[in-house]
Amino acid sequence: MFYLDGISLSKIKIELEENLTSKKIGKIFQNSSLSLTLHFGKKALFFSCNPSLPICYINEDKEENFLEENSSFLLLIRKYLINSALIKIEQLGFDRILKFSFSKINELGEIQNNFLYFEIMGKYSNVILTDKDNKIISVLKKKSLEENSLRTLFNGEVYTQPIVTKKINPLYITEKEFEKYLEENNIVENIEGIGKLLKNQINSFEDLTKFLKDNISPKIYFKNDTPILATVLNIIPKDFDKEIPFSTYVEMINNYIKLKSLSNSFTLLKNRLFSVLDKEEKKSLKILKNIKKDIEIMKEHEKYKNLGDILASVLYSIKKGDTKVKAYDFYNNCEITIDIDPLLSPQSNLSKIYKKSSKMKRGLEISKERLVEFSNKLTYIDSVRTFIEKSKNIEELKNIEKELIEEKYIIEKNNKKNKKKTIEVPYGTINLDNKILYFGRNNKENDYLTFKFARKDDMWFHIKDMPGSHFIVKKEDFVNDEEFIKKVAEYSAYYSKANSGEKVVVDYTEKKNLNKPKGAPLGFVTYNIWDSITVITPEKI
Repeated sequence: MFYLDGISLSKIKIELEENLTSKKIGKIFQNSSLSLTLHFGKKALFFSCNPSLPICYINEDKEENFLEENSSFLLLIRKYLINSALIKIEQLGFDRILKFSFSKINELGEIQNNFLYFEIMGKYSNVILTDKDNKIISVLKKKSLEENSLRTLFNGEVYTQPIVTKKINPLYITEKEFEKYLEENNIVENIEGIGKLLKNQINSFEDLTKFLKDNISPKIYFKNDTPILATVLNIIPKDFDKEIPFSTYVEMINNYIKLKSLSNSFTLLKNRLFSVLDKEEKKSLKILKNIKKDIEIMKEHEKYKNLGDILASVLYSIKKGDTKVKAYDFYNNCEITIDIDPLLSPQSNLSKIYKKSSKMKRGLEISKERLVEFSNKLTYIDSVRTFIEKSKNIEELKNIEKELIEEKYIIEKNNKKNKKKTIEVPYGTINLDNKILYFGRNNKENDYLTFKFARKDDMWFHIKDMPGSHFIVKKEDFVNDEEFIKKVAEYSAYYSKANSGEKVVVDYTEKKNLNKPKGAPLGFVTYNIWDSITVITPEKI
């Protein structure tokens, strides 16, 4: 978690001021409905109202703009803030609200002042633009009527702070007052800027004073190589085995976001890819259901062929204008009645039945082919979903996005004819006891590794009956003993759809035993010769 209370924000505010005061805004982009970026030359101040991490910081990585159209908020904030200089940043008391003051000379040669409020309040976080009189010009997140019942955030209304319980500013609290609240165990409820985590670190008035006076102290704490706490205060969690200190908040938060894969671009792209797959899966399942219905109907083709054979045996007895004819069913040893179209000749009636049988037979063959096609498509979608889940950074997601574009799951906008380039497909590598394991991080990489990169005597590993990475071990690196095979199999299980702790089977065979059926999707293989090993899917590698 990233810990942010009012005292933490007071330290962050100082660092942001040192980096941005007096600088002018050159560009403004809205990255999503919940975020935007103000560009002060080469420094990009990123605001996120995402409930998972509401935050503002100088972003060292380029955040992508995923909005298809400019919002009214973006148009207005550009109108009022482009070419404005940041005059100062204030914190409203020790609340989690920052006020950015901007100034510029407008087209009339007059000084124009505006304020930008950033409220950090979980799912209610917001960015609000006002004029010099604090009248609201626009808000990033349009509030529901229910939320607006607490205060008004309509354009033209005067900005007011969220309604909160009145607390004492920690700079002005007396030692006697503090000791009273400490004894009653309610310092969070009565003193501004103190969160629950900081409360556990404050045992005296001296502790509070020290936290207020201390310089910023950015750190990330880890447990089993997993980041468990990022903070700018000298807070020590109960259970950790490693800490990394940073010289600045900017450095710390950028590293933390990379470690936790919480970057706005990463989350947005991940959700967008999931949305594409969900839509395709829903469509394919509907088609598959109809195909199965068609197959049941088309299976009747033999019945109509038999009916034609029976009709042919009594064709001579049909007279013009007959609507029915009785005949002996020599397939089922019984007498039946066959409906006849009186407007057609006996021969035409017979041809009609045989044609229907032939059409249904052809339809059955086509439906069976489509059944395989859409079953494979659903398997492919499932595999892509697994690779998205396993992605650790935005580059891996972008490679999956490229694959989906090439496979026509995503239509590129402003598509230009790309010149063909010969680019080696990337892949993942793992060093196992000085032996290199190669694995695919998407289906395109799987396909490349298995059918272009691997030689016929190289070993191929894959989890059985589940989507996952193809693993290749070069012949010269393969060690034919149970311990080595088990380790590679565990990697195969980890980079698959299998849940941690799940017992799974991993197949392995030489590359020469693999085949790719014609028309099969990326990463799809068949094989008839293989060995297997059962392993427990590791929780982490």
